[in-house]
Amino acid sequence: MSLESQKELDDFFRSMRQACNSRDIKSYRSHFWTDKRFLHFDAAGRTDEGWGAYEEATDQDFRYLDTIRMDLRDLKYQVFEDRFAVVGAEYSMTQVDPEGREVTHDGRVSFTVVRMREDWKIVAQHFSSRATNGAV
Repeated sequence: MSLESQKELDDFFRSMRQACNSRDIKSYRSHFWTDKRFLHFDAAGRTDEGWGAYEEATDQDFRYLDTIRMDLRDLKYQVFEDRFAVVGAEYSMTQVDPEGREVTHDGRVSFTVVRMREDWKIVAQHFSSRATNGAV
């Protein structure tokens, strides 16, 4: 992996988090492959097959929730030929509804990222909740 690709991916994920946290669906969308083959696996068990299904659920969250806060930590990159990458990280997602109820989820996330022309795009993502109560 070149240093340039690592910097690009660092900037890419920083920008993606900022778009999510500001609930800017247009900017957030620009980080994803908006194809019917896009896959999203949620820690809560939801599976969205195709960009439209994921965008619809995300847009509803962005419109309904007062606050969304996504944090990604300890990003690890496996980059192949500076064109394809698998990225793993620790995540936490805090959501606050209009009544002020706060819910936080945390765990691991993996992203499959491909360079398309000059831009990186997430083509698949998978969120897994952290085990609780000593579960393995």
